[in-house]
Amino acid sequence: MTLVYVAAAWSAGILLAHVLSPSWQVLLLVALTGLIGLIGWGSSARARLLFGCLLALTLGAARMEIARPRFDSRSLATYNDVGRVTLEGVVVGEPDERETYTLLRLRADHLTLPDGRTLPVEGLALVRVDPYPAFAYGDRLRVVGLLETPPEGEDFSYRDYLARQGIHSLVRRARAVRVGAGEGNPLYAALLALKQRAKEVIGAILHEPAASLLTGILLGVESGIPADLEKAFSATGTSHIVAISGFNITIIAGVFAGLSRRLVGRQRATWVAIGGVVVYTLFVGASAAVVRAAIMGVLYLLGKHLGRETFAPVSLSAAAVVMTAINPYVLWDIGFQLSFAATVGLLLYAAPLERWAERLLSRYLSPRDARRVVGWLSEALLVTLAAQLTTTPIILYYFRRLSLIALLTNLLVLPAQPGVMVWGGLATVAGLIWLPPGRVLGWVAWLFLTYTIETVRITARAPFAWVDLGRVEGWTVWAYYVLLGLLTWWGYQDPRRRADLLTRAKAVWSGLIGRLGDRVAFSVSTLLLLLGVIAWRALPDGRLHVAFLDTGGDTVFVRTPSGRQVLIGGGPSPSRLLDRLGRRMPFWDHGLDLVVLTHPDDDVLAGLIPVLERYEVERVIVPGLECYTHLCARWEEVLGDSGAQVLRGEAGLRIWLDEGVLLTVLHPGPNPFGEGSNFNDNSVVMRLDHGSVCFLLTGDAGPAVEGRLVAEGAWLRCDVLKAARYGDAAATTEPFLAAVDPQVVVIPAQEGVPFRQPDRETLDRLEGRRVYRTDRDEMVEVVSDGVGYEVEVEGGSAD
Repeated sequence: MTLVYVAAAWSAGILLAHVLSPSWQVLLLVALTGLIGLIGWGSSARARLLFGCLLALTLGAARMEIARPRFDSRSLATYNDVGRVTLEGVVVGEPDERETYTLLRLRADHLTLPDGRTLPVEGLALVRVDPYPAFAYGDRLRVVGLLETPPEGEDFSYRDYLARQGIHSLVRRARAVRVGAGEGNPLYAALLALKQRAKEVIGAILHEPAASLLTGILLGVESGIPADLEKAFSATGTSHIVAISGFNITIIAGVFAGLSRRLVGRQRATWVAIGGVVVYTLFVGASAAVVRAAIMGVLYLLGKHLGRETFAPVSLSAAAVVMTAINPYVLWDIGFQLSFAATVGLLLYAAPLERWAERLLSRYLSPRDARRVVGWLSEALLVTLAAQLTTTPIILYYFRRLSLIALLTNLLVLPAQPGVMVWGGLATVAGLIWLPPGRVLGWVAWLFLTYTIETVRITARAPFAWVDLGRVEGWTVWAYYVLLGLLTWWGYQDPRRRADLLTRAKAVWSGLIGRLGDRVAFSVSTLLLLLGVIAWRALPDGRLHVAFLDTGGDTVFVRTPSGRQVLIGGGPSPSRLLDRLGRRMPFWDHGLDLVVLTHPDDDVLAGLIPVLERYEVERVIVPGLECYTHLCARWEEVLGDSGAQVLRGEAGLRIWLDEGVLLTVLHPGPNPFGEGSNFNDNSVVMRLDHGSVCFLLTGDAGPAVEGRLVAEGAWLRCDVLKAARYGDAAATTEPFLAAVDPQVVVIPAQEGVPFRQPDRETLDRLEGRRVYRTDRDEMVEVVSDGVGYEVEVEGGSAD
């Protein structure tokens, strides 16, 4: 178990260094403390473990500091965003082939800048090229394209994702020409050529989508799987079937060991099996999850060869140390996290779940029959449940979706997976030799593959197959693991030890609570139940909610089907805006995915500044206008302190807020409209689409802007229109209304303030349409499922 503690300390050092960036002097001081402790207190086992872990923590932090990218004049990333350049370099990985493009990892060695200078450089670039002509590993290419810094993604940082692979540059709109070939490792090139041939064979012996699924399961290439099938696997919690895992490694090791045992003997067969595992790992792409499984498989084979039993937690810890020593950023790889967590779940909970199931079934069956049933349930259900205990929080954090049908689907499809692997593998190998027998064997593989596909599709269509939970905070994930760890520790205690701990806990509880114990317990239980009910009601319902808030200003709050939250506009009253916002958000959630400053008027900034001060905001859209008021200065200060990503709100900006929910900026353009000092006419005008339902949000734009949008033929027709300027007679003109043709018009207004009331001329123009006003209807909410919508006002439905 010592290695388990050392590996935990090593990993903690990497995490701490990532957050704190300690100086080398601090690391040296801590390392010396660990060394002195080991020397001075080496006779004590507990002291050795403590100081050894301290030393491991320091070494982990040092490894992280060494891995940090540092750019100089020779670094390719130094020249990001300079414009169109010419790169020359070598393709260093397997091309990632998609339907309409191919991604190439290029190790650049020469760069020609826009001014004509050619420089020697070092660094990796991800190059996006057309699918034809096809390029291969080891090709030397000359690439012309836009050299850019990788962008920040909507749900995750694409920049960080690539940086973990050592890639800090992106080349878009690239045109590539092959100027050489064969500059890679010839053995790896031969392996990739064999893999490409295997893909072609699978495509020749099976129809789609069975061919793509088998390619993913055997070769680790998932790009050909249809999007709808990929979503079905995700919705049913069966995506792990496609991912290469320990199951594949076990079969590969067994096949190589079994075939070679008679040819070279038992002793040498181990080394053949290890070689087979290593080659297969490279063959399928050596992702983090595969490397983890391969290291554990190799350690198991070595232990068996030496006649020593391997301890799985130690093997897992060794795999983690080796992988993070090579690349400490692997700790942030989702595949590594899921693979590691699943393995921990299997090690800790599979056997206890089997014993529990056997005891339960023994009440109704004979012990022998109970063991048989448990043996069948173990692979199909209990192992899945054990893995889900530790992987579910990670899945919820990254993907925000909980599969409610995962156990049933896994129970149905997992028994078919050995058939997929064995018959699919035999068909592929036979097809590589001669296609006709490969096709015959492929018929059997097709049965298992089709059963898997159809079962996944049918269960994915079941009502409530999955539910979107919205944003899952990181602290809740850590809290879950702490609680699970405590429960696991408790479960592994000896019964007498547990009884003793319970007796002590009861004594302490009685001393602290005394006669109030029952009342406190009842009160706590009631509060927890109440919070649970409120939290359940606040969960996303899979529909888009667009709420026009009665803040006295122009304020729109959007909640997407999966629970992402957007605030558009502000208001003159900070307390009123914060109050209305607090009513709309779950009590535990203090984050906004996006805030939009439509225009920097005082009656917008006054309410919006406290929002940025109080809430964690991921991104902010600003109109890019010059403003010199005190409120503007404060806004800039708060915006800088918030750490939010700032986006320029100009025509053409498109943000996918959620699956099927698109926010598009229609106005202003890159240059200020009219007089730059006219904030209203430079308001950010946006269109929000959810399926076939559309909202047009006009900010404070006036008739000149409306006329320009109509004249330019902008994409205006929408179901719901938010009227500009509190319904002023000059805005919401007849030509604009004709172009938008809304069924519903919402007018932000403030009771008792004449200039924030709609004019009679505007109301006359809107006659025949459904009109809502926030001064009379208070909060107006439009709820859409992407096909239709309904309007609700404060106190009841308006439909």
